[in-house]
Amino acid sequence: ATYQKLLPLYFPRSLEEEIQSLPYLPADIGNAEGEPVVPERQIRITEKPGVPDDASDEEGLEADLSFIGSHAFARMEGDVDKQRRLILQGQLSEAALQKQHQR
Repeated sequence: ATYQKLLPLYFPRSLEEEIQSLPYLPADIGNAEGEPVVPERQIRITEKPGVPDDASDEEGLEADLSFIGSHAFARMEGDVDKQRRLILQGQLSEAALQKQHQR
């Protein structure tokens, strides 16, 4: 019975059913496929990740190579699980605690 009541709201069979269902539907029903649109979650793909947009192609290969390893994802980390275990056990040094706090 519930499906029989809700189906015309989302799948109207005629223009009259569609007009009758408008007051019962939320104001924002998403894009053409009905998916919610959240601008913060949209994927942004750049041609050269990690390279500022204002860098010109005339600078050559050296400029492109200078950015390798500078992104946070590319940095080498120690054993994060071991560091976390030491923090929980209270055995981490003061310098390591400061570094952890900065992160």
